[in-house]
Parts: sequence; structure tokens; C-alpha cells
Amino acid sequence: MPETVMETRVLQNFLRVTQVGKLGHAAAELNIAQPALSRQIALLEADVGAQLFVRHRRGVTLTEAGLLFRDHARAILATLEQARAEVSATAKDPTGTVTLGLPTSMFYVLSADAVAAYRECYPNVFLRVREAVGHVIGLLFREGQLDVSILIEPGAMPGVALTPLAAEDICLVGPREAGLSLDEPVSLRELATAPMIMLDPANHVRTKIEGLLSQANLSLNPAMEIEGQPLTFEMVRRGHGHTVLPRSAAQRELVIGRISAAPIKGAAIAWSLAVSRTRADAPEVRALTKLVSELAQSRIDDGTWQQAQ
Repeated sequence: MPETVMETRVLQNFLRVTQVGKLGHAAAELNIAQPALSRQIALLEADVGAQLFVRHRRGVTLTEAGLLFRDHARAILATLEQARAEVSATAKDPTGTVTLGLPTSMFYVLSADAVAAYRECYPNVFLRVREAVGHVIGLLFREGQLDVSILIEPGAMPGVALTPLAAEDICLVGPREAGLSLDEPVSLRELATAPMIMLDPANHVRTKIEGLLSQANLSLNPAMEIEGQPLTFEMVRRGHGHTVLPRSAAQRELVIGRISAAPIKGAAIAWSLAVSRTRADAPEVRALTKLVSELAQSRIDDGTWQQAQ
């Protein structure tokens, strides 16, 4: 079959270039030579009769025609995947590939057990996991890069099935010496006086806390800004400031006694399990959705996910 025909491989490579924005980086990720990838794109442009990318010094960006073709390419691949899933649905064991998005906050209470359990139950499925801070996982899901994801208060999302998982407190997290207690919630005024290691401005927890403080004519007291939980925890542990996190994110550090934490009065978040409707009927996706939902409820029931409701 000539390369000018839109093979699924070519469409997948095209979409990877749109996500990465650089031909060289995309070629490396796809494990093909950059000239070969450039030729694929050139032949694809010749096939559709339009320029799909604008080339510039920093990489490539989609033209208006490219944006339109990207949407069609996604739809074509989704339709093919759905056809494959429906045909293979009669198989005893799911096969194929499924991509799961997990926020770093879920690591201790859910992530490792969910991935291990799915791998053990469905060894014929290739599981691809993306772990990142919550707002990045949300962005990846909205871009169509994830099939299933745990999202923080996503709101209405067309074409997405949302299932509530749990609600939990947002906590003020400080060094162990601060003596914060999970049994003694702190007020917004107390929160405003604490030197704060700020989360990324796009972080949902930060924006929610800033909104609550603004309503009370208060604001955070910034000491520094860090994007990344391991370094944030280490700076908190060393006494360089406090931070705000979902209780689940702080749970492991609390268990080993490296930090202290207290719920913030009136501050809570809700987690949901999001599934793309274009993939929801695939056996491997249904199996993953069921496993994550049941495991989350189990962790709440047995107290592993403490104080979640």
C-alpha cells in the first residue's frame, strides 16, 4: 500500500507530531528516522492537497487545514479502535492498549495498587500510564491522549462519562514541628498567615484556596513557588514554608511522621473517574474503569484513603 494512502500508522504519527510540536522529538519517540517522518508528513499533505503544518525555527504548528485534519484523524482512529473493540468483545480476555491518567496525589492511596492489579488481571492488555500533577492530567485528557483518568472537579465535559469517586479535605501542610493536627481544622485567617510554598498557578487546589481567601478578603503569604510534590515536601520538612494539598497527597508523609497537617475549614475537593465515550465500550477500557472504581471504594472502606467520602 503506498504511503500516500492514509494508513493508521501515518495518522498516528501525524497526531504525535501535533502533540510534540517538533519533528525531531516526535521521530525519536516513534523510533523512526526524522527524514522518514518528514516524508510521511509531506506525502500526507500532498494526499489531502493542503499544507498541514507551518515550519519554523522552534518546530511546527498546525495550519487551519491541519487543525481540521487533526480532528478527522482522531475520529478515524477512534472509529477503527471501536470497531476492533466490538469485534474482540467476544474474546474471553481483553487485549489491545489502554491509557490511564493518574494525578500524583493518588500515588499512595490508589495508583500503584490499581496499576499492579490491572496488570495481574489483564496481562494481554498493554497498559500505558501517564502520571503528573492534576491539572496536567486534566489537560492531557481533554486533548484526547488518555482513555481513562482520575480528575479533580472536571465539571461538565461533552463526550465524557464521569463517575464520582470521592471527596476529601484540602489540608494545610507544615513541618512536623508546626504541630498541625488532623483533628484541629485551621481557619482561612490562620492559613493566610503561614509562609506558603505555592503550587503552580494552574493547580486546581491553589486556585480553589485563592478563591476562598479572596471571598474573605484574604490572600496567601508566598515564600516560594514549586511545581512538583517531592521537592515541595522536602522544603516543608526542612521548615522553609507550608503548602496546601489534598489529604490523600499528604497521607504517606503523615504516616511516616515527616510532616504535620490540618484540614482547612470549608475547603474540600471532589475526584471523578473520567472515561472517553469513544473508548468506553472497549473491553480493556471497561475492565479498567470497573477496577479503578471498585478499588477506590475499597480504599475508602478499609481506611487506606483516610477521611474520603
